[in-house]
Amino acid sequence: MDLEMVLNELSLRTSAGDIQTARQLMSELISTLRQATTSGVNRVLRTHSDINSIELAPSYSVVQWRNDPNVDQEQRRFFRTLTAKAPFCTDVVEEIKNDFELSEVLHQGELAIGLGFALVSDALAVSLPSNSRWDCSRLVLEVTQVDESEELIDKTVELVHASRGYHVQEHADWIYKRISIDVSDGFDLWERRAELFPSLIFCSRVSKQLESLGSGDPMLGQVRSRLSELDDFCKSWTTGSFNRDNLKSKASPESDSRLNQFRQKLTFKCPDGRERIFSWHVRITPGAWRLHFSVESGPGTIIIGYIGSKIL
Repeated sequence: MDLEMVLNELSLRTSAGDIQTARQLMSELISTLRQATTSGVNRVLRTHSDINSIELAPSYSVVQWRNDPNVDQEQRRFFRTLTAKAPFCTDVVEEIKNDFELSEVLHQGELAIGLGFALVSDALAVSLPSNSRWDCSRLVLEVTQVDESEELIDKTVELVHASRGYHVQEHADWIYKRISIDVSDGFDLWERRAELFPSLIFCSRVSKQLESLGSGDPMLGQVRSRLSELDDFCKSWTTGSFNRDNLKSKASPESDSRLNQFRQKLTFKCPDGRERIFSWHVRITPGAWRLHFSVESGPGTIIIGYIGSKIL
């Protein structure tokens, strides 16, 4: 799964005052895209299907910019090359929303299709620096999704984002790690588990769960990210008891009622031969899957017992 870029269409809808300013803003976007591809991001920019009709300035649309002889030809060619290699994010966003039990993604109250796609596909969101709200390296999104009780909940999520070249540089570590933990499918993830996640121990049953993830499965990137977060946590957990507040993702134990009801289903045999109850879990968000883990082995190690849909 390559690291792609997704264009935030909302940033193009803040119209510049004149054509010259619009050209300068697009030039800044091209610089951001170049910095990203130089940093190892795939040369693919997912866009909204109606991007060409969006006006960058009064009577000056994206398609006019793409054909503007006063704009550097290499900039126009570069932009065209990036946008020609992948389907529009709007072509697949509804399917992905259903897969992840995601109702909508908003930024400052506005429906954000591109940013929502970047969120669920673990991509780098990029924007035209047309407004101060986009001139930052991270964005806070308002997400509505289905919780564990099948009820709609609202939450905020932080998204990696860039509208300047130096924003991309700020994300150098994230980009490097995102690319270095690039896996072709769930089988590849399982085979390379010791290399990618040296602090994690996997129960044997997890192999089939991971191997069910194909190369195009949107859950693959989410699973990889949660495992990476747990592995990172283990590296800093050297003493003391498990502290869920130090995890990037929210971790919760099963409720007493679920433990009583599903104790057998939540009990898995570990590589050391012991059977353990895997109550702790993280949601593979935004989505309906769960990753169950045990911290009984003590500081520096987490045992992964289950990765899949919610246990019922």
